[in-house]
Amino acid sequence: MEKSIVPRMTKLGKWLVLILLAFILIWPLSAGLYWTVYKVYTIVDPTRFPQLDPDITALLKETTPDSSQAQKGAVLSASMRNRLEQEMNSTFGWSVNDLIISPTRWLDNRANRQRGTIFATRMLTNFFSTNLAKYGKVDAENENLKKARETYFAFTAESWWLPSSEKQYKKGIKLLKQYEADLVRGDKTAIFNLRTDDMYNLLAFIISNQFLDQPLGLLVQSNDEVPYSDLDDRIYYTQGVILVLRDTLRTFVHLYPEVKEKGGKENIRIAFREMDHICTFDPLIVMRGDRDSIMADHRGKMAKYLISVRERINDLAQSIKS
Repeated sequence: MEKSIVPRMTKLGKWLVLILLAFILIWPLSAGLYWTVYKVYTIVDPTRFPQLDPDITALLKETTPDSSQAQKGAVLSASMRNRLEQEMNSTFGWSVNDLIISPTRWLDNRANRQRGTIFATRMLTNFFSTNLAKYGKVDAENENLKKARETYFAFTAESWWLPSSEKQYKKGIKLLKQYEADLVRGDKTAIFNLRTDDMYNLLAFIISNQFLDQPLGLLVQSNDEVPYSDLDDRIYYTQGVILVLRDTLRTFVHLYPEVKEKGGKENIRIAFREMDHICTFDPLIVMRGDRDSIMADHRGKMAKYLISVRERINDLAQSIKS
């Protein structure tokens, strides 16, 4: 018999082939399982927000540009607190302060979205209370708004007990609702006074280092300075900020259409389009592509959306000012 010229595979070679085959088969199965589990989770607890919240949509249908100043003020105030209220009432509630033994503690994407939400709510309420809810700079603030912004919304997002963050934020929301009710009822202690210069000041505040520049700084920081585990945190924090801003800005533009006439409909259209991109941004796995890497740079992509939003709002503000 002729001897086979094909060398026999060693035991080590067989094991290597088996391991390679197992990897080839298991990797897509694992990825498919992860994708399935994540999609089921998103049905229970949504992670994309393509549409304006139904509560805001309902408010806009009830209020027109011809509504009274009081009604406009109440609706604008409601738009600022709406996203925070939605997070409190979501499937798993406020999860930023959950204990480490709780499964929801590990849902860090929603937790960081909520951190962005309370930041934006806090900052917009501060501006509203100190600029729009009184007749002049030296006038006293509305007590309900002042207490909401200084005591309740300023509270840490991570307190589980004595008192809990949820309890404090709910008190703040309740005070805003009281201000809105007083405003509509004609109570003299509740004021809403938005002038043309306030329109500019609001937009200028939004693009300032106190507001949009804060999440933008988290997105444009060099990859070398950002741990891989922090990438998704910064993306979803930004999403939380924009969810609040989208509610507020859409309400503002609806109530004051002259903003569109002065600043251009195209600027507003593009700004809202980019906001919608941010509010629906939810990659299965956040990648960290750098320079000529074949991987996606998700943080950089989010930064591009936010920069575009900022530039359009700036154009809007400058056209109102001129």
